[in-house]
Amino acid sequence: MRLCHFSDSHLGAGESHPRRGESGLTLRQEDIVASFLQAVDKIIALKPDLCIHSGDLFHSVRPSNKILAIAGQQLYRLAVTHKIPTVVIAGNHDSPKQAHLDAALQIFAGIENLSIAADEKCEEFLIGSARILAVPHANDASAMKDIIRDCRPDRSCRYNILVTHGVASGMEQFSMAELGEMELPIESLKAFDYTALGHYHNYTCVAERVYYAGSTDRLSMSERDAAKGVIELSLDPFTVTFHELKTRPMIDLPALDATGLRGDQVADRVAANVAATDPADKIIRQVITGLTPEILNTIPTQFFRELKQTAFSLDLRMIPAAPQSGLSQFGRTAFGRLDKEFADYLSQTGIAGPDKEALLAEASRLLAPDE
Repeated sequence: MRLCHFSDSHLGAGESHPRRGESGLTLRQEDIVASFLQAVDKIIALKPDLCIHSGDLFHSVRPSNKILAIAGQQLYRLAVTHKIPTVVIAGNHDSPKQAHLDAALQIFAGIENLSIAADEKCEEFLIGSARILAVPHANDASAMKDIIRDCRPDRSCRYNILVTHGVASGMEQFSMAELGEMELPIESLKAFDYTALGHYHNYTCVAERVYYAGSTDRLSMSERDAAKGVIELSLDPFTVTFHELKTRPMIDLPALDATGLRGDQVADRVAANVAATDPADKIIRQVITGLTPEILNTIPTQFFRELKQTAFSLDLRMIPAAPQSGLSQFGRTAFGRLDKEFADYLSQTGIAGPDKEALLAEASRLLAPDE
């Protein structure tokens, strides 16, 4: 049996991009849709016996009508037009927090040859010689672990496949997992002929026959070097092929330290860094450290706005300079007695001997409060 596995398409992401295309979506939203369409085209070309999407088809619980229409059209192409049995589960981005609300995925439940698992329970689908246990995201982490542990292969079926969405326990990549992520018991995942995972955005083999397909496009700068694509696999004999998609490049430029520079010098260096990337079709981030109000005030007016027009997307991260330790006493919002404040400051300078004593005496005469 041959199947294709893809995941985390996050349709609708990119809404904050400043420019819109003719579709009405932002240019970045169009990017993410285009990657999803590429994945669907690749699956149709491969003609598998089964297609699986392991969650986060949408970026938000309530996608726009246009995004819903795009998703519906492509799922229809897979399941009906090309007669590829398709299973889709809800990920954490697809799943409403309120129990009385349905996931947007439910709108596609009437499409022939398409199986949807969006309620917080295990759904069983029998497709050809395979038994698929589909476990969507659940808001209760403990309950979801119990559901996964109760999922067991049925050896009367030739193939047993688990589809779920969350964090595979023990993976180094999740040592700093987000609050609320679902941790999945690894031993339960390894019991199946194949386990199709969603949530982690990079293509990864977790264990033998346990895989994350990764996302179909890059959703953050941390994914800038990760290939995006679709898994094609055969269950007998077990073989895996990763088909890479063409996605927009992301470039994280080396941080620029502005310490000791004038604003115009910072502008020139940032402009040169960005220009060297051939930025028109790229997503670029430039971090600038050591910035002071004086530097910012001397950067040419309109510089950043005009520079951003040269790139598809340019994220300029401004990090202020750390306060000078020798002047830390003057960074406080409240002062004590002025003569004591001056004495504290003087103790941090290199002045010593008679000069220091003379200064302290004069400060005491001038700054001490009247009795």
